[in-house]
Amino acid sequence: MIHLIKYQYKNSPVPIMLVTLLVAVLFPIVVHLGPPVQGIPLGAILLPMFYVPLLAFILIDKVPALVAAALSPLLNFLISGNEQWSLLILLTLELMVFTVVISYLFSKKVPFWAVVPGILLAKVGGAGLILGFGLLPLPPVGYFIQSLYNGLPGILILLLLSYLFMEKAKKERML
Repeated sequence: MIHLIKYQYKNSPVPIMLVTLLVAVLFPIVVHLGPPVQGIPLGAILLPMFYVPLLAFILIDKVPALVAAALSPLLNFLISGNEQWSLLILLTLELMVFTVVISYLFSKKVPFWAVVPGILLAKVGGAGLILGFGLLPLPPVGYFIQSLYNGLPGILILLLLSYLFMEKAKKERML
């Protein structure tokens, strides 16, 4: 399956990138339809915006992963009518940092747990934006700790997805 997707991408990259971007935009919207958990939006718990760049990198290539990371927050915000531009900037930076870090670590043969430093550095980048530009009414350290604590289920899902899809990719290469 993975070889077929990569082959299709090499032959016609634009449709594959558009489908990747479409999924990257729609999946978080579907997740956000769920009710908040103790006042915390489901997206802050499950981190759905990070899934598609991760899977796009493993299944396709770094370019569709980076395109999804760079454009999906903007398209998601335009579709949802959200007016919090500061959150848009924060999410875009975090997704880009996450995608660049996992891309680098995976290229250095770091296994599935590369998502952990990817998330940590993404959240450090987000906290840096808050510190430098005051994007959210939270202290940077508070944002960092709170977003990791709230997002722990999503981080665990990212680890599981990374493990499962990287194992599948290894098995397909062995065939």
